[in-house]
Amino acid sequence: MKPLIVVCTDFSPCSELALERAADIARRDNTRVLIIHTFDPKKLKGPAAHAPTARDRRGWDEESMRQLREARHRYFGHLADADVQYDAIACASPSVEICRAANEAKASLIVLGSHGRTGVLRRLLGSVAENTVRHAPCSVFVVRDQAALPD
Repeated sequence: MKPLIVVCTDFSPCSELALERAADIARRDNTRVLIIHTFDPKKLKGPAAHAPTARDRRGWDEESMRQLREARHRYFGHLADADVQYDAIACASPSVEICRAANEAKASLIVLGSHGRTGVLRRLLGSVAENTVRHAPCSVFVVRDQAALPD
């Protein structure tokens, strides 16, 4: 079985940096990448978020699915062109899903970005990076955006 890197993204610039680092490692080591991403259609802005429409089993409507496909293409589309083999799955509980997938696939590495939230905001939102580091079955590489670091 080919080695596997699990990378998590929420489609933010910080996560994009983590995905690029994982892709660099995957190309160098001829490793497969499993992308686990969050996508919350409830956070959509505009009338499409509130219009009553048919929903699939996850509660996502057609507009949400269209936006998810566009986000996947925008963030992951270049990987195939860069000879990086990858699969992508959406999840609601990122740290739980990251650790579960890494354990099941016997991943050698997890790569994820950190927004660097602290204090009350972190207590309210939790920390995917912290929870993943605590429960991961393998090494975790946490990528920080230099712009997010204090001076």
